[in-house]
Amino acid sequence: MNSVFILTKPPGSPRAQLCLKMLGRNFRLYLIGDGVYNILAGRLDSAEGEIFAFKEDLRERGVPSAGIKEIDDYGIMVDDIMSAESVFAF
Repeated sequence: MNSVFILTKPPGSPRAQLCLKMLGRNFRLYLIGDGVYNILAGRLDSAEGEIFAFKEDLRERGVPSAGIKEIDDYGIMVDDIMSAESVFAF
């Protein structure tokens, strides 16, 4: 894994659009807070990396995971950040 992306912005945000444009092939994307709304926008369907969303954020916003890996432990994300070559937060 080369890069970790943390997305907290909803789909209409310029920061969310920039984040999704930057995704390459070997990445991990963590959707946090309003970032889970990007699942509904359908822009993650062709992504060529691993995508995670926090269960609590999905539940609180009524967003179905739609095949995105659900996690409930922030430690997983922290471990990825510590071992990544690059980390980007939006």
